Amino acid sequence: MSELFSLIDEKFSDKYNERWWTYSINFKFAFNEQLIKYMTITDYTWKNKKGREKITKELILNIFKEKVNGKEMEPEPKKNPNWKRDHFVPKRIPFDGKKYKLVFWFKDVTDNHLWVKNCHQQD
Repeated sequence: MSELFSLIDEKFSDKYNERWWTYSINFKFAFNEQLIKYMTITDYTWKNKKGREKITKELILNIFKEKVNGKEMEPEPKKNPNWKRDHFVPKRIPFDGKKYKLVFWFKDVTDNHLWVKNCHQQD
């Protein structure tokens, strides 16, 4: 049986001082009626944030697979009118007996690649 997500790239951005992991999605994954083929997770979630040791890339991938796949969401209102992308910030997503908040968007001007900036437990 093939993996549902395959790591296809891992790199460090000097510009943003972040590590990025990009996965191909090997099953039908849709968000806002768009077929998603790729997902990038940044290490922003863990940088200098105590108490987030249990948030893993695998946990994030599983939350997306089980709770975001097939869903439609409205983006958050832009806090800065100069922002070029829409941010999706679903809160209190129940998963494995806990609740999580996600912060993600479509990468650059794509409609098939999600960029995950943050995930943390709520409550």
